[in-house]
Amino acid sequence: MRKKRIYLILALGILMMFSACGKKQEEAKSLDQLHDELGIPVRAKEMMPTHFEQYLRYNATMNGIEETTAQAMLSDVVTEIKVKIGDRVNKDDVIITFPQNSPSAQYQQAKTAFESIEAIHDRMSRLKDQGAISQQDFDNVDTQYKVAKANLASSEQMIFVRAPISGVVTNIMVNTSDRTYPGQDLFTISSTDGYKATIMIPESEISRIKKGATVRATWGDVSINGRVTAIAMAMDPMRKAFRVEATFPGFRRDLNFGVTAELGMLVESKKDVFVLDRQNIIRQNGEHYVWIADGTAAKKVKVSTGLSDLLCYEITEGLTEGDMVITEGLRSLTEGAKIRIIEDR
Repeated sequence: MRKKRIYLILALGILMMFSACGKKQEEAKSLDQLHDELGIPVRAKEMMPTHFEQYLRYNATMNGIEETTAQAMLSDVVTEIKVKIGDRVNKDDVIITFPQNSPSAQYQQAKTAFESIEAIHDRMSRLKDQGAISQQDFDNVDTQYKVAKANLASSEQMIFVRAPISGVVTNIMVNTSDRTYPGQDLFTISSTDGYKATIMIPESEISRIKKGATVRATWGDVSINGRVTAIAMAMDPMRKAFRVEATFPGFRRDLNFGVTAELGMLVESKKDVFVLDRQNIIRQNGEHYVWIADGTAAKKVKVSTGLSDLLCYEITEGLTEGDMVITEGLRSLTEGAKIRIIEDR
């Protein structure tokens, strides 16, 4: 009796499995029947002449249009940093200071010598105006005064490191109490007049780059337009490429100096052409095809392509104005399959 119950339970389980499979097959068949009756749902784009621009794309660092890095002139300890990254400064503002008693700079000696000769120079200048001394006597003192002034300026340059240009502090390479060495980079200042990018262009593409060409730099959601301002006439032997500079006017607070941006360089532009996204074009055996809506049927059409920016292609042959090119639902299509175009809401 117990065995009969087990056999009965197994039989019911098998029956339920077959029943479920049968339902799935019926559901699959009903979907195919729905496509046969109503058509495969697709979206389509009407072909209309448009403007197409071809860009060559590169990556480059966005530096200031004018940028300079100050360096240490002596070996000593940094006593003070008067700014922080992002601060705006004017030319000759003091940015970093070193000890005034630094033996390398001899600042105190130079200052004392200058103050002494300055007092003598002022007195001799008054005497010369009164005719009490000769011009030669005054010239001797004036020479000593100029030498002392130059020595003091040289010492001050070592102790008080100033901003070479006006702009924004984009980098500080040292901290307070750090010991530096001559030639060590201290800070970088970029002007706010705009940006500059240097691109290395391969030999195969340099002939397409023209001075004055439009360049668009994109970093995240931020874009800025500029132009090619300089093209090297000789190839860099080390990098086997040509150096090209592009400048971008204006300053954007949401575009930091030093970031790596994608640069699109306009090399060709055409009007009244058909353009399709790359994903709408099918490649088979070296040929290009698209699906179009021929009434309520899908039709595969061979096309020829022209300009390309790797994202979009110019269609030179195979399509005419008003053709409805299928852009979504391509995987379900076969030649002559019934379709229905879904309108965008």
